[in-house]
Amino acid sequence: MKPILIAGLFTLTTALATSTLAATEVPGKHHQRHMERMASELQLTEQQQEQLRDIHQQQREQMRTLREQRQEQVNAVLTEEQRSKLQEMREQRREEMHKHMQERRQGRGAERDADTN
Repeated sequence: MKPILIAGLFTLTTALATSTLAATEVPGKHHQRHMERMASELQLTEQQQEQLRDIHQQQREQMRTLREQRQEQVNAVLTEEQRSKLQEMREQRREEMHKHMQERRQGRGAERDADTN
């Protein structure tokens, strides 16, 4: 049972670390493009755009709270040794994702250079 729980937690934290890292690479860039596209395609008024921004911000705050609560619950189940190991696994995954994102950026730069030649 414990190996299954630990594997599940690892999968969950890896997914969260991945999404968090991706989201923190360029804060708000994806959201900004999405809002601009919606505003254009739906012909949103300034008031509607502001209301949607407020909704998005509220959702982000609620998700942050839920992540924190989940982490507290997970920590309550794990031993100190397991929490430490989980933290190491997260840091390793974060480093791997950072390296992957850098490689992707470098690859895109090379592709753009090749396109312009």
